[in-house]
Amino acid sequence: MNYLNKINKINNKLFYSTSNNQIKNVVINNKDYLKSLKTNEIWELTVGIEVHAQTKTKEKLFSNSLNIGSMEGFKANSRVSYVDAAFPGVLPVLNDKCVEQAIKTGLSIGGMINRYSFFDRKHYFYQDLPQGYQITQLSEPIVKGGSIELELSDGRQKQIRISHIQLEQDSGKSIHDLHPTKSLVDLNRAGIGLMEIVSHADFTSSEQVGCYIQKLQHLLKHIGSSDANMQFGEMRCDVNISVHKENTEFGTRVELKNMISAKAIVSSIDSEAIRQISLLENNNKIQRETRGFNQETGETYHLRTKEDEVDYRFFPDPDLPPLIISNERIETIKQQLGELPQDMKKRLIKQYSITNYDAELLIQDQSIAKFFENSIIFNQNQNNNNNNNNNNNNNKQRDIKKILNFLLRDIFSWLNSNNIQDFNSIINENQLSIEKFTQLLDLIEQGYISTNIGKTILFQILNGSDNRSPKDLIDSQGLSQISDDSLLDQLVQQLVENHPNEVTEYHQGKQRVYKFFMGEIMKKTKGRSNPEIVNNLLKKYLDLKKK
Repeated sequence: MNYLNKINKINNKLFYSTSNNQIKNVVINNKDYLKSLKTNEIWELTVGIEVHAQTKTKEKLFSNSLNIGSMEGFKANSRVSYVDAAFPGVLPVLNDKCVEQAIKTGLSIGGMINRYSFFDRKHYFYQDLPQGYQITQLSEPIVKGGSIELELSDGRQKQIRISHIQLEQDSGKSIHDLHPTKSLVDLNRAGIGLMEIVSHADFTSSEQVGCYIQKLQHLLKHIGSSDANMQFGEMRCDVNISVHKENTEFGTRVELKNMISAKAIVSSIDSEAIRQISLLENNNKIQRETRGFNQETGETYHLRTKEDEVDYRFFPDPDLPPLIISNERIETIKQQLGELPQDMKKRLIKQYSITNYDAELLIQDQSIAKFFENSIIFNQNQNNNNNNNNNNNNNKQRDIKKILNFLLRDIFSWLNSNNIQDFNSIINENQLSIEKFTQLLDLIEQGYISTNIGKTILFQILNGSDNRSPKDLIDSQGLSQISDDSLLDQLVQQLVENHPNEVTEYHQGKQRVYKFFMGEIMKKTKGRSNPEIVNNLLKKYLDLKKK
């Protein structure tokens, strides 16, 4: 993910731009409503979400075919077994890893793991469904209940209840743009394990939906149950939307199918809400239907009508026994789950006294949070021993604010400018080891280099053109900080003597002149002078000139 997008999401600038000339989001008594700008009437929006997330497993749900997710670049129909293609006589064999991933997901949302669950057949025809039915879980899903807590842009919190999570097969992929008159079918995706995560209809604004999708995607990635890359179709959403006036019956719901962009989902909800409100205000009825969303026009469009509930002729799959999960297995997986994102966020804030904003950025990627914490403690025992030998204070901790600035601002900026999506890539390729990063921090703290020179060296390390240590890079370029008091004293004194007009302006209260003197010293020393020493010397010689 683009690291600026991480920041934008937290600032609520990416998802939540619902202002338009037809409706306005309003909050009344802590509840979200939509206000029609045409009639000034207040409407309630009701949304429910079904998220389909592919399980992160080596093989598919009921076959030994490799699970390549929905990634592009693989030869069509090259990862298809006899089971995936529904050859006569073949039998499904449940992939236990898919079960484990569903249990992990259920535990992470506080759901109840169903010790006895079953698989059912859901019958319908589509060209990319070779069996003519989908193996799913209707009556007894693997997870029941749970919830996700949202933090909205205005500081309010909203709890979204989860109805259940069911395990099921993914379908193949129909391709309609490679032939003028025919649709092509790729079954590489057919049979991949899906977790269908079904929410209650608790959403009352598009902001809540955007926040929920972001949070759920992050959670799945954090616990490792799904890669959840929406751009690859590894996480897709079906959205059910209706509007009604307060204290009236729920409206007729309309479904938006297979949405694979969080930003598009938020925009589509706003667009569909506008459409439904406009129809109702003109005394028209809402039709039960499935619609798509055109991102270019920003409008939804008709796909198919759903007059009645489709009869999928569900019945228990006769080829699969009941799925029985022991309490011991549930407890083992629970112990292996590790620290969840919200728990980690609370701990980071409390342990390191950092802001909610910085903590939210850190937990967006578990590897970043780990790198941050390692940066604080790495080699500190050795440093403290050295401090003891030099009669310095014991247990001196690295500057957390400085670590955050380098990590969340400078490194994120470099990742974006180089279009690098994965923080781990610069660690794995040894561009920026924890050892190099902390050595750089320590050199700044010791006054060996300035913070600005530290940033220059950091970018040199990230660019990977030179594998030498930070100190070697500094010494080879002569960038170490000048801390020679006598040399800096001479330079500052001479500078003050040579600029009497600026000295006069400074004493007249023009503080900006002080920056001029600092800048001139930095130019003369090529940024290598110790700012603290220069600052003290400047004040000394400027005060001596005071009349």
